[in-house]
Amino acid sequence: MELLVGIALLVVFVAAVWFALPQDGKVRGFLRNDQIQAYYAVAILGALVMGLLYTVLGLVTLFS
Repeated sequence: MELLVGIALLVVFVAAVWFALPQDGKVRGFLRNDQIQAYYAVAILGALVMGLLYTVLGLVTLFS
């Protein structure tokens, strides 16, 4: 179960980073606020860390 959650969080991380990329050289409308940018960055980094953690934990329990 941890492996599936980890992979899902990693997919969410990749999608969030892809969605935050500038479009036509302009920052996305919802990311123009500095506070929202900070919260968004913390959220996607949290998804990355938790995704990696759950993936490693899932692989360890799978092969042990």
